[in-house]
Amino acid sequence: MAVTAAQRLLEADLDRPEFRIGVDKGQWALAEEVSEASWPFVYTWITAASRPQAPARWLVRWDASGYNAQRATGAFWNLEKKDFLDPSSWPKCLDGSVAAGVFKITGWAAPGKGFYHPYDRLAWAGHEAQWTTAHPQFLWSPSSTLTDFITLVHRLLNSEAYRGS
Repeated sequence: MAVTAAQRLLEADLDRPEFRIGVDKGQWALAEEVSEASWPFVYTWITAASRPQAPARWLVRWDASGYNAQRATGAFWNLEKKDFLDPSSWPKCLDGSVAAGVFKITGWAAPGKGFYHPYDRLAWAGHEAQWTTAHPQFLWSPSSTLTDFITLVHRLLNSEAYRGS
């Protein structure tokens, strides 16, 4: 299968210092053990703050279709079932926090299939006008990378609002 321009761009972004530094710091890593990993899907482990009876890291499946001309979409993944993580197993966060909003699993079009954030392609649909005004700092642009999105999820999983699973 021919490598697409989008795939080459993503591979270059994952080779940039911003991504490599997070790997070196143990903040995230490519999930190389995922056997179904093939373009346009990328799997990453993202480490989380230590919480009782919660995983040390969360697996995220990213759909990078059309990268970087369009946003990626990502969601927590169940490695054993090879499917999206059941919404009841998603991270728990302090009610009303940004983390709870991004890891929202009810009340929108794709619960459990994406992150409720302007970076996410699934969440962006239908929110363009509202989020362009409310969250200009999170507008996807040609300079945005998947690492920006991974960094956001890492930050939320390591925030005071994160309660575990």
